[in-house]
Amino acid sequence: MVNPFSFPLLKQSVQNLGRNFTKYCNKCGSNRFDLILDYIFKENNVICRSCRTQAKIFKFIMYRWLSFNKTDSRTLFEFANNATFRRVLKNIFKGLAIFGLRLPFVTGAPLSVVWNYTKKCNLKCSHCFSDSMYNQKSRNELTTEEAKQVIDILATNDVVTVNFCGGEPLTRDDLFELMNYTQESGIYPSISTNATLLTKEKCQMIYNTGVRSVSISLDSCSADKHDSLRNVSGAYDMAINGINNAVEFGRFDELIINTTLTDFNYEEIPQIYEYVKELGISRYYVSRILPVGRGQYYLEHDASKKYKRKVMRFMAEKFIENIETNFPLEVLGRGMPYFSRTCHDLSNGKVYPLCEILTGHEIKYQGLFNGNTANFLHRLNRFFSGCATGLFYCGLDCDGNVIPCAPAGSIKLGNILEEGLENIWIHNPELNKIRKRKKVKGKCSSCHMRRICGGCRLTAFGLTGDWLGSDLSCPY
Repeated sequence: MVNPFSFPLLKQSVQNLGRNFTKYCNKCGSNRFDLILDYIFKENNVICRSCRTQAKIFKFIMYRWLSFNKTDSRTLFEFANNATFRRVLKNIFKGLAIFGLRLPFVTGAPLSVVWNYTKKCNLKCSHCFSDSMYNQKSRNELTTEEAKQVIDILATNDVVTVNFCGGEPLTRDDLFELMNYTQESGIYPSISTNATLLTKEKCQMIYNTGVRSVSISLDSCSADKHDSLRNVSGAYDMAINGINNAVEFGRFDELIINTTLTDFNYEEIPQIYEYVKELGISRYYVSRILPVGRGQYYLEHDASKKYKRKVMRFMAEKFIENIETNFPLEVLGRGMPYFSRTCHDLSNGKVYPLCEILTGHEIKYQGLFNGNTANFLHRLNRFFSGCATGLFYCGLDCDGNVIPCAPAGSIKLGNILEEGLENIWIHNPELNKIRKRKKVKGKCSSCHMRRICGGCRLTAFGLTGDWLGSDLSCPY
């Protein structure tokens, strides 16, 4: 099949369109993309002739594209009237302007940033990818005002979501102030926590900042096993108490439980799943030990390929079953893009996640695209399936350094306060190397599921020293 994106004239034409739509208009005094959307949807009719012409071109292209994909114009109105979707659209066109039409697609700025907001933690986890410090913060950790400057930069670049991670973010006194500042800046904030400090009062405080998504770590239904990984006695009981507090609070849109897969808890995954299901949790993630931070010294406890396949199949069965029965619990892999392959193979290509943060089957998205959201997004999977690192996602450390993804804390691409996000995202040679997915080597290069999976790029780097190497953790 001929790839239309391989034609230079088409690629250049699309890139020119992207540039036109994302320019700043001196006459109107605003970004052209916002002016165009406001004009099309009758929110503002006072724009210059040039912007009006661009608006008509944009409207024609979008309506034709939606018609081709059997979707009516109502979807475009829903996108335009939603601040989050508008940022996504703007970054798509910015990506066209900067990087052109390419596979996989690169947005004009990261849509999602995971911020290892502090190195300080009240646990001492053996597999910690950020190599967090017990009750001690980083010497160069950002101050509150510096952190606000970072948020301003992220907002200026139309970042859509920021996840406050760690270390343990609840150990910083200014967390609530900064999550609230993030929400007020138009960015959707979320938090990842070990839940040991998650009291009922703090659930309310988190909610008051605009956070609606809370992710919690739980590695076993056994206190001994959980505590042995976390290296603090009583960590399990405190985590369970925190989970119960969040469940009883009952107002978060999304509660996520994340389990790190090891050679001593793989048999428990079904049991943890049933516990999560009974609690009414929104998402259940199973992640894996990554070869970075302290995790690189803990890889001996990585589950074998045989047991990974077994766990992948169980998860895929539950993922498919819950979609088919409309049960509101998503089961996903994290750091394991080959989970999509398992789902794809088990469902004969009908049901699988596009990536670890988007499946197309989310209940909140089912009203879009004439109720055909999953099929619509799956037709676009060549653009954004698999590992999102460097494509529409990156990490940020507690000192303000941009990193390829949240676990890649030792690979500093530049300080956001000194170099800005735009300069790093567009020009950093390390990121631009990661984006060359067509040059992936080894087993990943010849895999028939390369387009859907492609392997975890950080794992490839951690185990082979090459971002484009093969993902040696793959069980297939």
